[in-house]
Amino acid sequence: MEITEKEYEAALKRIDELLPLVTDDTPNDDPNLIELLKVSDIVEEYEDEHYPIPDIQQSAD
Repeated sequence: MEITEKEYEAALKRIDELLPLVTDDTPNDDPNLIELLKVSDIVEEYEDEHYPIPDIQQSAD
């Protein structure tokens, strides 16, 4: 799925709105938690595509 910058920005904003509503004690079937996980996936996919973190292998000395 191709995620646009506009969708990415909207997902970041929505995460900021959802974070105060979700705690470690939030049930797995809570709609806010479900939505948070989905928009987090959108952000992760966009960042993997546009801001990749290179694999750095350190040689053993």
